[in-house]
Amino acid sequence: MRGVDGVRVGTGAIVAVLAGMASWLLLQVVRSLGGGYPVISWIGLVPLVAVTLLVLVMCWQIRRYLLGRGTLRPSPQRGRGTVVGAQAAALGGAALLGWYAANALVHLPNADVASERVQLVWGVVHAVAALVLSVAGYVGQDWCRIPPTEHDDDDDGVADGDLAYG
Repeated sequence: MRGVDGVRVGTGAIVAVLAGMASWLLLQVVRSLGGGYPVISWIGLVPLVAVTLLVLVMCWQIRRYLLGRGTLRPSPQRGRGTVVGAQAAALGGAALLGWYAANALVHLPNADVASERVQLVWGVVHAVAALVLSVAGYVGQDWCRIPPTEHDDDDDGVADGDLAYG
């Protein structure tokens, strides 16, 4: 019997689609009320890339320990926090993917205008970065899985394949 399975890819896909639909609708309402679309610039990539790298580094440290290559045993709190951070990155990246994809879509009809084309490109670039963040979350979650052992009948309270410290 499996214990904690973690966040599934299907859940992330649903989050991305729902966030995209809600964002597109919100952007259409704001525009119909006379507002403008938000400006997307390169600076938004900085936190996306930083969080992606942070998730991968933290999860890699847990993975090294689980594979017997790490020298220091991480605390259970750190292991749990790392798994939760990876899962948050998976779902947060999916939500951001929906947001940035919706931003790109609203600029698509006027892509012949240079300023709209720039916003379309930045929306696509940010959507790709959000997708990479989400994938990093799923990879990190997988890296934090406790590998199966030779002793399946042990009674340590942790099922093989469970998330580390989760």
